[in-house]
Amino acid sequence: MKAIRKEAKIGIFTVVILVLLYFGINFLKGRDLFNKSMTYYAYYDNVNGIKVSSPIIIKGINAGTVTGITYRPDMDGDVELRFTVKSSYRIPENSVAKLFTNGIMGGKALEIVLGNSTEYLPDGATIRSENETSVFDLAGSELDYFKQKLDGLINSLDNTLTGINSLLNDNSAQIAGTFEGLRQSVAAFGAKGEDIKEIIDSINEIMRTVADNSERIDTAISNFESVSNELAEAGLANTVSNLDSVLVELDTTLASLNSTNGSLGKLMNDTALYDSLTQASANLASLLEDLKANPKRYVHFSVFGRNE
Repeated sequence: MKAIRKEAKIGIFTVVILVLLYFGINFLKGRDLFNKSMTYYAYYDNVNGIKVSSPIIIKGINAGTVTGITYRPDMDGDVELRFTVKSSYRIPENSVAKLFTNGIMGGKALEIVLGNSTEYLPDGATIRSENETSVFDLAGSELDYFKQKLDGLINSLDNTLTGINSLLNDNSAQIAGTFEGLRQSVAAFGAKGEDIKEIIDSINEIMRTVADNSERIDTAISNFESVSNELAEAGLANTVSNLDSVLVELDTTLASLNSTNGSLGKLMNDTALYDSLTQASANLASLLEDLKANPKRYVHFSVFGRNE
């Protein structure tokens, strides 16, 4: 009797352990054994990242789990996902089961995007599927493109460095001479350091002098502005304009004198007239001398009458 009791205890204990194990495994898989669930199916070309117990998300809420993944060669090689959703979530007929990347680690999940139909899918129905392209998927698909670009950039950089090395090797003597000249220039500049220092000191002295006489400079500038204003108020512009008119008239007069059309122009430019005037002047001078020498020949005075 004691042996029977011991075996019964062992059997009961084993059953309890199995039940707990069952509940524990299903709990770890995300199954809710205390709520009724509906089973649905969806088909995809590729379910990379999806595994049994992956979550089913409805409006951000974990509403179920993936319960099976089956390869279906009879359906053009599609992959069948079987998943359960709590019966409290009624799924309209035009809903979409979308695969998406759940988190930055690249794990996949299945999201049910609820439609607006008034008809709901029954248990065991198939939901229209869609595979969402994530940033990580795009990065993976573009990896080859960027790799090719990077290879080209590295090749170009290698060619550039090779060309630079070749240029340096071919012109090593000139480069060494350039550096030697630069070194000598620096040495010469250092030798002239005292002279440069004296020049800088002189410039500083001039600047201090200017700063010390800034008030006088300001006064001179103010006086210059005052004189400029007074000249402007005195009608300097009108005077300059009148002077310009006088210069124009003088230029016209000089042009007339240089021309042979006018009397003065003819007088100044006619050499014959000049010679005649010179001869007449000479005759007049001779006449005056003769008049001084023989006045009686030309002038007669008689108190009582003229004597022939």
